[in-house]
Amino acid sequence: MLLVFEQLFILYIFLFAGWIIGKLRKDKAPHADILSVLLVNLLLPCKVFNTFSKNFTVSYFKEKYTLLIASLILISILLVLSFFLSKALTKKPYERKIFRYSFAITNYSYLGYVLIESVFGEAALTGFIFFGIPFIVYTYTFGYALLTGGENPLKRLLNPITVSIILGMIFGLTGITLPEVISKAVSMASACVGPLSMLLTGITLSTFMLKELLLDKKAYIFSALRLVIIPGTVYLVCRLLKLETILPMALIITCMPCGLNTIVFPRLIGEDCKPGARLALISHIFALATLPFWLSLLL
Repeated sequence: MLLVFEQLFILYIFLFAGWIIGKLRKDKAPHADILSVLLVNLLLPCKVFNTFSKNFTVSYFKEKYTLLIASLILISILLVLSFFLSKALTKKPYERKIFRYSFAITNYSYLGYVLIESVFGEAALTGFIFFGIPFIVYTYTFGYALLTGGENPLKRLLNPITVSIILGMIFGLTGITLPEVISKAVSMASACVGPLSMLLTGITLSTFMLKELLLDKKAYIFSALRLVIIPGTVYLVCRLLKLETILPMALIITCMPCGLNTIVFPRLIGEDCKPGARLALISHIFALATLPFWLSLLL
């Protein structure tokens, strides 16, 4: 439990630092967009590739392939559930899309990857990324289309994250290794994901007035459902069905707070980003209490 609190505290220091930087530099763009591009296109793919290339083997796939089946079932249930919960929370069409996305997809990458690696180790991170492949595919295809109303979602199936997973699997299965200097560069890049992702979260949230974000009852109801009820249900079902190998990944991917995609994606089409910002801020605040509890059940 102490280790979880320590890692969360470190990450939230960066979030708060990003918020301060954003508030102090109102007259100058804090280049959040550049950070976002770096994280999505370089740093996060490096972390994913680094993890898979070291740990993904033939024996690993034979042992863990059932995780993909379980993940597909879980995301399907969450997508159906999100449709009905979003309709119950709001009548506004675009706000409903924000809720639909956020009930299904959490901050499983920026925050989840770093926490898992810090608390449970690199081997656990490999299993979590593998389990999360259906969530990654949905995020950058149908999830992106939901929030932007844009192009055919399948056109975005190949993106830096999915490509890094494929390359990492190939390197892991074949035993191919990168030249030492490149391997060190990839490791250094992957180590930057945690601090920079939380800085980006803080900077992005700093562009909104706190009063506007905190005074929304629906965001508190959502956070209770997203951070307590859903992961609690997942935990109980996995225990009752004795799905011990699936429990850690399923619980972690459902107990994370909201990510930034509900801010970043709407911004691309000029939509109001406040609904996504409210969910991100309030869920991150309450996650300080809920995340240590859920993760402590796995230690």
